[in-house]
Amino acid sequence: MVKRLGLLGVVLAVFLFATGCGQEIKKENEQLKAQVTALTEQNNNLKNQVATLEKESADLKGQVSNLTAERDAARKELDALKSKAKPAAKAAPAKKSKKK
Repeated sequence: MVKRLGLLGVVLAVFLFATGCGQEIKKENEQLKAQVTALTEQNNNLKNQVATLEKESADLKGQVSNLTAERDAARKELDALKSKAKPAAKAAPAKKSKKK
C-alpha cells in the first residue's frame, strides 16, 4: 500500500511538473511564432526594397549609358567644328604689303 501511495505520488508529481512545463512551453511557442511572423514580414519588406533598388540601379545605368553616348557625340561634333575652324583661321590673315 505504501508502495502504491509512493508510486501514485511520483506519478502525480510528474503530471504536475509536465503540466506546468507544458504551459511554459506553450507560452514560449506563441512568442516564437510571433517572432517568426515579424521576421518574415521584415524579410519580405527587405526583399521589396532590394528589388526597388535593383530597378533604380538599372535605370541609372541606362541614364549613364545614354549620357555617355551624348557626350561622345558632342565631342565628335566639337572636334569636327574645330577642324573646320583651323583652316579658315589660317587663310584669314592678310598678306603684308611692302612699303616703298
